[in-house]
Amino acid sequence: MRKFIFVAVLSMFLLSACSSQQKYTSVNEAVKSIEHNISQIESTVETHLDGIQPISYELVNNEFIRVYDFGSKEKRDLGNKHFEEKIQLLSSHAPIVYQSGNYLVLYYSNVNSTSRTPKLTETKYGEKIQKALNIIE
Repeated sequence: MRKFIFVAVLSMFLLSACSSQQKYTSVNEAVKSIEHNISQIESTVETHLDGIQPISYELVNNEFIRVYDFGSKEKRDLGNKHFEEKIQLLSSHAPIVYQSGNYLVLYYSNVNSTSRTPKLTETKYGEKIQKALNIIE
């Protein structure tokens, strides 16, 4: 009987530990969580998209993340469409694009990919960003 109680208590403890995953209240909080040495930098006028100035971050390996808050999903979708049109004109590689709520997040990695946009698995932070954005409250 003691063994059963011990196993039951231990199982409950392990299950509660597994379910207490960190939740983020904003996209910026989620982005800041991916790296301890991430620093917010000033956004230049060239980074504005549909009149929205992003919050820009630089990672330790000279990669960048730009977070655009469009205020609504409809405006975000339109901003993403305009970004896609703009990026087609450029010859360099494109960033990885994430969409979460009203936000458009662009991750500019330093990966020399064979494709125009690198895969998440080819980058240092691609999967971490995806995971962080998936657990926003």
